[in-house]
Amino acid sequence: MFRSWQRRFVLLSAGVALLIVFTEPARAWNDAGHMVVARIAWLRLTESQREAVFARMKAHPHFETSLISNRPEHATEAEWAFLRASTWSDYIRPPKTMSKEKVAEHAKYKFHRGVWHYVNFPYHSGQKESALPREALPNETNIIPQIEQSLDVLRGKTKNDPGAVPGLSAEANAAVRYCWLFHLVGDLHQPMHSVALVDPKLFPEGDHGDQGGNLLAIRRSESDKPMRLHACWDGMLSSDSRFDSVCKLADELTHDPSLAPEKFPELKEHSQVRDWAAESYLLAKTHIYRDGQFPHVRYEDVDSRKVSAEQVPALTEQQSAQSHQIARRRVTLAGYRLAEALKTIVGR
Repeated sequence: MFRSWQRRFVLLSAGVALLIVFTEPARAWNDAGHMVVARIAWLRLTESQREAVFARMKAHPHFETSLISNRPEHATEAEWAFLRASTWSDYIRPPKTMSKEKVAEHAKYKFHRGVWHYVNFPYHSGQKESALPREALPNETNIIPQIEQSLDVLRGKTKNDPGAVPGLSAEANAAVRYCWLFHLVGDLHQPMHSVALVDPKLFPEGDHGDQGGNLLAIRRSESDKPMRLHACWDGMLSSDSRFDSVCKLADELTHDPSLAPEKFPELKEHSQVRDWAAESYLLAKTHIYRDGQFPHVRYEDVDSRKVSAEQVPALTEQQSAQSHQIARRRVTLAGYRLAEALKTIVGR
């Protein structure tokens, strides 16, 4: 039986009936999606709050080379740094062929923390329970404690940061934590970053099931080629990461009456990071996996041509539109929550 908040959450998603979307294992949203989250947060802050965040970002070891580089002429350094901070955690991903030893020594890649981007709570096809499982599938850490750790460090509640990079000042590591906070809040609002389909018959070789949908295949439409899980979600909102386009979309979302803060009771009801994961898990169960009705086609079988492209499930126009609406809602909610989190750090 649904708890009251779950029932309301489903009702809030009424009309979004048959969502089928996909994501890569450690990415959520593309650059455009993350930048829109950051821009919405920017719009919700006062000038003094923006400047307080930006002042602390200046200690970032990649401030010049990443956070303010390639700045558009009509964007201030603070505006651009907000947007770039949201994508920095993807920018530091090392090549898959690079050894752990070389990654650990690399000026850029040593900041990479792959398991911080997601949490895999198990879902079994057709299960009736929609609440977040008590325990996630095993990992040394995950996105939930890392958002909480980022907040504790930035609020000054702790000086102990197990994720800090040796050799950096406390100020530099705090600036790095700002970037992680920007990025991970966006990540957790992507439904597939909270779930993994566990099916021993489909995925007998791993302990993380479909890895957040990464091992399944989907087509955006009947005429499109098969793609992996996260790839479909990454561009669900937009693929245009130009500054003007991001600003325009953020303005559109924040001026949409259906996406006004008062239309999100979750903002008051779900104050804990685990609650945000529960929202994503519920969406994944009911709309992505369709309560066990989603056709499972392994991407590996498509890639090896054991399964033809025509056998891969394709989104209908209605499903695509519904998926887009969920993306709009989740990105907007992430922006609102990021803004509130930043206010608790720099003051109201």
